[in-house]
Amino acid sequence: MVTVWFLIALIAFPGVPAMNYKGYYAYHSLEECEMQRPSLENFIVDRELRKGTTTFYVETYCLEMGAFEDQLKKYQEKNQKGIGLGAQGATLEI
Repeated sequence: MVTVWFLIALIAFPGVPAMNYKGYYAYHSLEECEMQRPSLENFIVDRELRKGTTTFYVETYCLEMGAFEDQLKKYQEKNQKGIGLGAQGATLEI
């Protein structure tokens, strides 16, 4: 197992009984992950405002996670081919 830092966003909306969550990316260091948090928060705010949502709360976290070596190899192969991974719901593809 290797350690990765998984960037996740939690979003709360008024009148909704559950919080939304999205996993976005995995990084090899906490510092890399922390550097991306403001960009992700700005992206989510912009997206919600464009949809007309004016009241919501968003917070991002970098979570330490163990990953298997073969997952990292698969990610590196996709990354070299230029395949975008995009946001993943409750799953992580690294």
